[in-house]
Amino acid sequence: MTLEERIEALIRLKESLDINSDEYKKIRKNAYLNNKWFTESNIDKSLRAIKSEFLNENKIRNWISKYKIPVNTKSKNTGIIMAGNIPLVGFHDLLSVFISGHKAIIKLSSKDTILMEYIVNHLYNINPEIKNYIIIEERLKNIDALIATGSNNSFRYFEYYFGKYPNLIRKNRNGVAVLSGNENEEELKALTYDILDYFGLGCRNISKVYVPENYDFRPLMQILDQHQYLKEHNKYMNNYDYNLAISLINKDRIYQNDIIFLKEDISYLSRIASVHFEEYSSVEEVANRLKNDNELIQVVANRSGKEMSFEREVPFGMTQSPTLAEYADGVDTLDFLLSI
Repeated sequence: MTLEERIEALIRLKESLDINSDEYKKIRKNAYLNNKWFTESNIDKSLRAIKSEFLNENKIRNWISKYKIPVNTKSKNTGIIMAGNIPLVGFHDLLSVFISGHKAIIKLSSKDTILMEYIVNHLYNINPEIKNYIIIEERLKNIDALIATGSNNSFRYFEYYFGKYPNLIRKNRNGVAVLSGNENEEELKALTYDILDYFGLGCRNISKVYVPENYDFRPLMQILDQHQYLKEHNKYMNNYDYNLAISLINKDRIYQNDIIFLKEDISYLSRIASVHFEEYSSVEEVANRLKNDNELIQVVANRSGKEMSFEREVPFGMTQSPTLAEYADGVDTLDFLLSI
Protein backbone atom coordinates (compact mmCIF):
# COMPACT_ATOMS: atom_id res chain seq x y z
CA MET A 1 0.00 0.00 0.00
CA THR A 2 1.16 3.51 -0.76
CA LEU A 3 1.09 6.30 1.79
CA GLU A 4 -1.95 7.84 0.09
CA GLU A 5 -3.80 4.52 0.20
CA ARG A 6 -3.12 4.25 3.93
CA ILE A 7 -4.39 7.79 4.53
CA GLU A 8 -7.52 7.01 2.53
CA ALA A 9 -8.14 3.90 4.64
CA LEU A 10 -7.94 5.97 7.83
CA ILE A 11 -10.35 8.57 6.45
CA ARG A 12 -12.80 5.80 5.59
CA LEU A 13 -12.31 4.26 9.03
CA LYS A 14 -13.57 7.47 10.61
CA GLU A 15 -16.69 7.32 8.46
CA SER A 16 -17.34 3.65 9.26
CA LEU A 17 -17.14 3.96 13.06
CA ASP A 18 -20.77 4.85 13.77
CA ILE A 19 -21.44 5.33 17.48
CA ASN A 20 -25.20 5.06 16.81
CA SER A 21 -25.03 1.73 14.95
CA ASP A 22 -26.38 -1.51 16.41
CA GLU A 23 -23.03 -3.16 15.68
CA TYR A 24 -21.15 -0.63 17.78
CA LYS A 25 -23.65 -0.79 20.64
CA LYS A 26 -23.25 -4.57 20.79
CA ILE A 27 -19.44 -4.28 20.77
CA ARG A 28 -19.58 -1.60 23.47
CA LYS A 29 -21.77 -3.77 25.70
CA ASN A 30 -19.48 -6.80 25.28
CA ALA A 31 -16.40 -4.68 26.03
CA TYR A 32 -18.02 -3.52 29.28
CA LEU A 33 -18.96 -7.07 30.26
CA ASN A 34 -15.36 -8.12 29.64
CA ASN A 35 -13.91 -5.20 31.64
CA LYS A 36 -16.17 -3.31 34.03
CA TRP A 37 -13.81 -0.29 34.02
CA PHE A 38 -14.84 0.22 30.38
CA THR A 39 -18.20 1.88 30.92
CA GLU A 40 -20.27 2.79 27.89
CA SER A 41 -19.72 6.50 28.44
CA ASN A 42 -15.94 6.06 28.67
CA ILE A 43 -15.85 3.91 25.53
CA ASP A 44 -17.88 6.56 23.68
CA LYS A 45 -15.56 9.28 24.96
CA SER A 46 -12.48 7.45 23.74
CA LEU A 47 -13.89 6.64 20.30
CA ARG A 48 -15.12 10.20 19.77
CA ALA A 49 -11.64 11.50 20.64
CA ILE A 50 -10.05 9.09 18.16
CA LYS A 51 -12.43 10.12 15.40
CA SER A 52 -12.05 13.86 15.98
CA GLU A 53 -8.30 13.97 16.60
CA PHE A 54 -6.59 10.88 15.20
CA LEU A 55 -8.77 10.19 12.14
CA ASN A 56 -9.32 13.74 10.94
CA GLU A 57 -7.91 14.04 7.41
CA ASN A 58 -6.50 17.55 7.81
CA LYS A 59 -4.90 16.68 11.13
CA ILE A 60 -3.37 13.49 9.73
CA ARG A 61 -1.90 15.31 6.73
CA ASN A 62 -0.57 18.13 8.90
CA TRP A 63 0.96 15.58 11.30
CA ILE A 64 2.82 13.58 8.66
CA SER A 65 3.90 16.69 6.72
CA LYS A 66 6.67 17.17 9.28
CA TYR A 67 8.23 13.79 8.38
CA LYS A 68 9.75 12.26 5.28
CA ILE A 69 7.58 9.19 4.87
CA PRO A 70 8.52 7.27 1.72
CA VAL A 71 5.71 6.72 -0.77
CA ASN A 72 6.63 3.04 -0.72
CA THR A 73 8.24 1.93 2.52
CA LYS A 74 10.33 -1.20 2.98
CA SER A 75 8.10 -2.74 5.60
CA LYS A 76 9.53 -4.00 8.91
CA ASN A 77 7.69 -6.24 11.35
CA THR A 78 6.95 -3.99 14.31
CA GLY A 79 5.61 -5.61 17.44
CA ILE A 80 3.16 -3.63 19.57
CA ILE A 81 2.42 -4.73 23.13
CA MET A 82 -0.65 -2.74 24.07
CA ALA A 83 -1.84 -1.54 27.45
CA GLY A 84 -5.47 -1.85 28.51
CA ASN A 85 -5.93 0.69 31.26
CA ILE A 86 -8.39 2.86 29.29
CA PRO A 87 -10.42 2.06 26.15
CA LEU A 88 -8.44 1.91 22.89
CA VAL A 89 -5.33 3.36 24.54
CA GLY A 90 -3.12 1.47 22.09
CA PHE A 91 -4.67 3.00 18.98
CA HIS A 92 -2.09 5.76 18.54
CA ASP A 93 0.75 3.22 18.36
CA LEU A 94 -1.19 1.18 15.80
CA LEU A 95 -1.91 4.33 13.79
CA SER A 96 1.75 5.36 13.86
CA VAL A 97 3.01 1.97 12.67
CA PHE A 98 0.37 1.78 9.94
CA ILE A 99 0.94 5.31 8.60
CA SER A 100 4.71 4.70 8.57
CA GLY A 101 4.24 1.78 6.20
CA HIS A 102 5.56 -0.88 8.55
CA LYS A 103 3.70 -4.06 9.48
CA ALA A 104 2.05 -4.00 12.93
CA ILE A 105 2.20 -7.30 14.83
CA ILE A 106 -0.11 -6.65 17.78
CA LYS A 107 -0.26 -8.32 21.18
CA LEU A 108 -3.55 -7.08 22.59
CA SER A 109 -4.21 -6.50 26.26
CA SER A 110 -6.73 -8.97 27.68
CA LYS A 111 -8.49 -5.91 29.12
CA ASP A 112 -9.03 -4.31 25.71
CA THR A 113 -9.39 -7.07 23.14
CA ILE A 114 -12.94 -6.52 21.91
CA LEU A 115 -12.65 -2.83 21.03
CA MET A 116 -9.28 -3.15 19.29
CA GLU A 117 -10.49 -6.12 17.25
CA TYR A 118 -13.53 -4.06 16.28
CA ILE A 119 -11.29 -1.29 14.93
CA VAL A 120 -8.96 -3.70 13.11
CA ASN A 121 -11.84 -5.60 11.50
CA HIS A 122 -13.25 -2.33 10.18
CA LEU A 123 -9.89 -1.62 8.56
CA TYR A 124 -9.87 -5.10 7.01
CA ASN A 125 -13.32 -4.44 5.52
CA ILE A 126 -12.20 -1.10 4.14
CA ASN A 127 -9.21 -2.61 2.33
CA PRO A 128 -8.45 -6.36 2.55
CA GLU A 129 -4.78 -5.61 1.80
CA ILE A 130 -4.53 -4.19 5.32
CA LYS A 131 -4.49 -7.81 6.56
CA ASN A 132 -0.87 -7.79 5.38
CA TYR A 133 -0.11 -4.68 7.46
CA ILE A 134 -1.98 -5.30 10.73
CA ILE A 135 -1.85 -8.74 12.35
CA ILE A 136 -3.09 -9.71 15.80
CA GLU A 137 -1.00 -12.43 17.47
CA GLU A 138 -0.99 -14.16 20.84
CA ARG A 139 2.81 -14.15 20.91
CA LEU A 140 5.27 -11.82 19.26
CA LYS A 141 7.81 -13.56 17.05
CA ASN A 142 9.81 -12.70 13.96
CA ILE A 143 9.77 -8.99 14.74
CA ASP A 144 12.28 -6.33 13.71
CA ALA A 145 11.32 -3.67 16.28
CA LEU A 146 9.08 -3.25 19.31
CA ILE A 147 6.77 -0.69 20.92
CA ALA A 148 5.58 -1.79 24.36
CA THR A 149 3.60 -0.15 27.14
CA GLY A 150 3.28 -1.57 30.62
CA SER A 151 4.14 -1.30 34.29
CA ASN A 152 7.58 -0.86 35.86
CA ASN A 153 7.69 -4.64 36.40
CA SER A 154 6.78 -5.48 32.81
CA PHE A 155 9.36 -2.92 31.63
CA ARG A 156 12.13 -5.16 32.97
CA TYR A 157 10.54 -8.19 31.33
CA PHE A 158 10.24 -6.41 27.98
CA GLU A 159 13.83 -5.21 28.13
CA TYR A 160 15.10 -8.71 28.92
CA TYR A 161 13.26 -10.41 26.06
CA PHE A 162 13.15 -7.66 23.45
CA GLY A 163 16.12 -5.43 24.28
CA LYS A 164 18.06 -6.71 21.27
CA TYR A 165 15.57 -5.06 18.90
CA PRO A 166 15.15 -1.35 18.22
CA ASN A 167 12.48 -0.46 20.76
CA LEU A 168 10.29 2.02 22.56
CA ILE A 169 9.51 0.47 25.93
CA ARG A 170 7.38 2.54 28.28
CA LYS A 171 6.76 2.17 32.02
CA ASN A 172 4.69 3.94 34.68
CA ARG A 173 4.24 7.69 34.35
CA ASN A 174 1.71 10.02 35.91
CA GLY A 175 -0.03 13.32 35.36
CA VAL A 176 0.75 16.25 37.66
CA ALA A 177 -1.14 19.50 38.23
CA VAL A 178 0.30 22.71 39.65
CA LEU A 179 -2.19 25.05 41.33
CA SER A 180 -1.53 28.68 42.19
CA GLY A 181 -4.50 29.13 44.52
CA ASN A 182 -6.03 31.69 42.15
CA GLU A 183 -7.98 29.26 39.97
CA ASN A 184 -11.60 30.12 39.27
CA GLU A 185 -14.49 27.68 39.39
CA GLU A 186 -14.30 26.78 35.69
CA GLU A 187 -10.58 26.02 35.91
CA LEU A 188 -11.08 23.82 38.95
CA LYS A 189 -13.95 22.04 37.21
CA ALA A 190 -11.70 21.34 34.21
CA LEU A 191 -9.06 19.95 36.57
CA THR A 192 -11.57 17.52 38.08
CA TYR A 193 -12.05 15.94 34.64
CA ASP A 194 -8.27 15.58 34.35
CA ILE A 195 -8.41 13.69 37.64
CA LEU A 196 -11.54 11.57 37.19
CA ASP A 197 -11.94 10.84 33.47
CA TYR A 198 -11.61 7.07 32.91
CA PHE A 199 -11.69 6.67 36.71
CA GLY A 200 -8.19 8.17 36.85
CA LEU A 201 -6.67 5.02 35.33
CA GLY A 202 -4.77 6.68 32.48
CA CYS A 203 -1.14 7.73 32.62
CA ARG A 204 -2.32 11.21 31.55
CA ASN A 205 -4.77 11.48 34.44
CA ILE A 206 -3.74 13.78 37.28
CA SER A 207 -2.62 11.70 40.26
CA LYS A 208 -0.62 14.41 42.06
CA VAL A 209 -1.27 18.10 42.68
CA TYR A 210 1.16 20.74 43.92
CA VAL A 211 -0.51 23.47 45.97
CA PRO A 212 0.83 26.60 47.69
CA GLU A 213 1.29 26.52 51.44
CA ASN A 214 -1.95 26.98 53.38
CA TYR A 215 -4.01 26.16 50.28
CA ASP A 216 -7.79 26.09 50.80
CA PHE A 217 -8.93 22.69 49.51
CA ARG A 218 -12.65 23.31 50.03
CA PRO A 219 -13.53 24.71 46.56
CA LEU A 220 -11.72 21.85 44.79
CA MET A 221 -13.27 19.19 47.02
CA GLN A 222 -16.75 20.63 46.49
CA ILE A 223 -16.38 20.50 42.70
CA LEU A 224 -14.92 16.99 42.83
CA ASP A 225 -17.96 15.98 44.86
CA GLN A 226 -20.19 16.89 41.90
CA HIS A 227 -19.05 13.73 40.09
CA GLN A 228 -21.67 11.67 41.90
CA TYR A 229 -22.01 9.21 39.00
CA LEU A 230 -18.93 7.49 40.44
CA LYS A 231 -21.05 6.17 43.30
CA GLU A 232 -22.85 3.94 40.79
CA HIS A 233 -19.65 2.10 39.87
CA ASN A 234 -19.03 -0.73 42.32
CA LYS A 235 -15.38 -1.39 41.44
CA TYR A 236 -14.50 2.28 41.86
CA MET A 237 -16.31 2.65 45.17
CA ASN A 238 -14.81 -0.58 46.52
CA ASN A 239 -11.39 0.89 45.82
CA TYR A 240 -12.42 4.16 47.44
CA ASP A 241 -13.53 2.42 50.63
CA TYR A 242 -10.46 0.20 50.83
CA ASN A 243 -7.86 2.86 50.04
CA LEU A 244 -9.51 5.43 52.31
CA ALA A 245 -9.49 2.91 55.16
CA ILE A 246 -5.74 2.37 54.71
CA SER A 247 -5.08 6.12 54.89
CA LEU A 248 -7.28 6.49 57.98
CA ILE A 249 -5.46 3.62 59.71
CA ASN A 250 -2.11 5.18 58.79
CA LYS A 251 -3.35 8.55 60.08
CA ASP A 252 -2.39 10.26 56.82
CA ARG A 253 -3.22 13.90 56.33
CA ILE A 254 -6.23 13.73 54.02
CA TYR A 255 -9.17 15.73 52.67
CA GLN A 256 -12.15 13.61 51.69
CA ASN A 257 -15.66 13.67 50.28
CA ASP A 258 -18.00 10.86 49.25
CA ILE A 259 -16.10 9.82 46.10
CA ILE A 260 -12.43 10.75 46.37
CA PHE A 261 -9.80 11.80 48.89
CA LEU A 262 -6.65 13.88 48.69
CA LYS A 263 -3.66 12.55 50.62
CA GLU A 264 -0.42 14.36 51.47
CA ASP A 265 2.32 12.31 49.80
CA ILE A 266 5.49 13.13 47.85
CA SER A 267 5.07 10.31 45.33
CA TYR A 268 3.39 10.77 41.95
CA LEU A 269 1.54 7.46 41.77
CA SER A 270 -1.67 7.43 43.79
CA ARG A 271 -4.17 4.66 44.46
CA ILE A 272 -7.54 4.53 42.71
CA ALA A 273 -10.03 7.12 44.08
CA SER A 274 -7.25 9.21 45.59
CA VAL A 275 -4.93 12.03 44.56
CA HIS A 276 -1.68 12.95 46.25
CA PHE A 277 -0.90 16.54 47.16
CA GLU A 278 2.24 18.35 48.20
CA GLU A 279 2.66 21.94 49.34
CA TYR A 280 5.24 24.28 47.87
CA SER A 281 6.73 27.61 48.88
CA SER A 282 7.80 28.78 45.39
CA VAL A 283 6.92 27.93 41.79
CA GLU A 284 10.64 27.65 41.00
CA GLU A 285 10.89 24.87 43.56
CA VAL A 286 8.16 22.91 41.75
CA ALA A 287 9.62 23.58 38.30
CA ASN A 288 12.99 22.17 39.39
CA ARG A 289 11.32 19.13 40.91
CA LEU A 290 9.40 18.43 37.70
CA LYS A 291 12.51 18.85 35.60
CA ASN A 292 14.47 16.41 37.77
CA ASP A 293 11.59 13.90 37.74
CA ASN A 294 10.92 14.15 34.01
CA GLU A 295 11.06 10.37 33.52
CA LEU A 296 8.27 9.86 36.06
CA ILE A 297 5.85 12.39 34.56
CA GLN A 298 3.62 12.06 31.52
CA VAL A 299 1.99 15.50 31.49
CA VAL A 300 1.76 18.65 33.62
CA ALA A 301 -1.42 20.71 33.85
CA ASN A 302 -1.91 24.29 35.05
CA ARG A 303 -4.04 27.36 34.29
CA SER A 304 -2.43 28.38 31.00
CA GLY A 305 -0.45 25.29 30.08
CA LYS A 306 2.64 27.50 29.80
CA GLU A 307 3.75 28.17 33.34
CA MET A 308 6.31 25.52 34.22
CA SER A 309 8.67 25.38 31.18
CA PHE A 310 7.85 21.66 30.97
CA GLU A 311 7.73 20.26 27.44
CA ARG A 312 4.56 18.20 28.03
CA GLU A 313 2.44 20.93 29.58
CA VAL A 314 -1.29 21.59 28.96
CA PRO A 315 -4.09 23.76 30.39
CA PHE A 316 -6.53 22.25 32.89
CA GLY A 317 -9.08 20.01 31.19
CA MET A 318 -6.78 18.90 28.37
CA THR A 319 -4.72 16.04 29.82
CA GLN A 320 -6.92 13.38 28.19
CA SER A 321 -7.10 15.18 24.84
CA PRO A 322 -3.68 14.54 23.26
CA THR A 323 -3.02 15.56 19.68
CA LEU A 324 -1.41 13.29 17.09
CA ALA A 325 1.98 14.84 17.83
CA GLU A 326 1.73 14.51 21.63
CA TYR A 327 3.65 11.29 22.04
CA ALA A 328 3.73 9.10 25.14
CA ASP A 329 6.77 9.88 27.32
CA GLY A 330 7.64 12.73 24.92
CA VAL A 331 9.34 10.26 22.56
CA ASP A 332 8.48 10.74 18.89
CA THR A 333 6.99 7.38 17.89
CA LEU A 334 6.81 8.17 14.18
CA ASP A 335 10.40 9.37 14.07
CA PHE A 336 11.45 6.11 15.75
CA LEU A 337 9.53 4.05 13.21
CA LEU A 338 11.06 5.89 10.27
CA SER A 339 14.54 5.22 11.64
CA ILE A 340 14.32 1.42 11.86
